[in-house]
Amino acid sequence: MRQCSSLETDLDVVVSSHRSECMKPFAVLLSIVFALAGDSTHAADLDKLKVLYLGDPATPRGKQFEEFLRPNLGRVQVASRTAFKPAEANEFDVVLLDWPQSGSDYKGRQFLAPLGERADWTKPTVLVGSAGLNLAVAWKVRGGSG
Repeated sequence: MRQCSSLETDLDVVVSSHRSECMKPFAVLLSIVFALAGDSTHAADLDKLKVLYLGDPATPRGKQFEEFLRPNLGRVQVASRTAFKPAEANEFDVVLLDWPQSGSDYKGRQFLAPLGERADWTKPTVLVGSAGLNLAVAWKVRGGSG
């Protein structure tokens, strides 16, 4: 097996396993850089963060999220995932999408993402529950299911 070279120019000779082994140290270094960069964010900054929780606010789970988020963040709004319009997220810094893998969403296996079309969604989003799988299916992301 060849040694990883920082000046690898002959792409025809590079095999995928070689690329994978060369990328491992890079990925570790990148992880360390991001971890150290994240260290500069202080808890005091959380009081300025505007977060939209998008889920089922009437359920016990939705209420627990609201009870946890309100005292810990600057502004929190809770909205129904089923009635949400993507423009409602404009005034928030982050959206928390809580989307379980159950209920009427899966009848017929055809459903729409509450965030709208994939190409139009640019807001930083935290996916909670099965939101990642559900978005992958709704947005037809390659490898999203099955």
